[in-house]
Amino acid sequence: MRLLDGKVVIVTGATRGIGAAIATHLHDQGAAVLATGRSKEGLADLAAAVGDSERFGTLPSDVTVEDDVAAAVASAVGRWGKLTGIVNNAGVLIPNDTVSADLAEYESTFDVNVKGVFLGCKHAVPAMVSTNGGGSIVNFGSINSLAAEKQLALYTASKGAVLMLTRAIALDHAEQGIRANCLCPGFVDTDLNVPHYTRLGGRAALDAALPDFQPLGRPIEPVEIAQPVAFLLSDGSSAMTGTAFVVDGGVLCKA
Repeated sequence: MRLLDGKVVIVTGATRGIGAAIATHLHDQGAAVLATGRSKEGLADLAAAVGDSERFGTLPSDVTVEDDVAAAVASAVGRWGKLTGIVNNAGVLIPNDTVSADLAEYESTFDVNVKGVFLGCKHAVPAMVSTNGGGSIVNFGSINSLAAEKQLALYTASKGAVLMLTRAIALDHAEQGIRANCLCPGFVDTDLNVPHYTRLGGRAALDAALPDFQPLGRPIEPVEIAQPVAFLLSDGSSAMTGTAFVVDGGVLCKA
């Protein structure tokens, strides 16, 4: 039996990077997966790579638009009869400090990273309760949910908000059978991080500094994030809720 046989999960921001790895891995572990994202081409490529129309579907969706989020939840329930989990992975990273950041960067960061998580949970919780008697939420934070980092002022603030929202959801909805956990990755080698390390000196500088920053000594692979996500969605994590689940290659052990 696979880890997620019988589960039905929505994954946001699934067109590339960590989101694509999560959607693929959850399907491999037996879940029915609805992958959402803004890029129709990216979703088409993902669906072609998975190659299963029975347990895998895609839906163009913007996590900042409430009607899109509600439609994704309704689509998953309509297709597979229930919803057991949601992975609120969609996110943006705009390098800045508090003085250099502008209002547009603030709004973009908090709209996607916080509002998107809020809307996903707002609509997924009632669906999971009514169709499954509960379920599991995995919200994407960061090591920056727990520690600040230079040139990531708004990103850090948004990811701190995600962690505390997750804990609030865990408290508010535990009696309904809802679990909510916040996955907090370290440095994962995806396109999301390119603007940040470019601003700090480029990829060569990152590679030289990485062993000191991330004691594991290498970037984390997207599948190494997908695997703990699958665990948090599974019955094996049934006593876990309200946690900051850190997968950081040792970064925070130095704090």
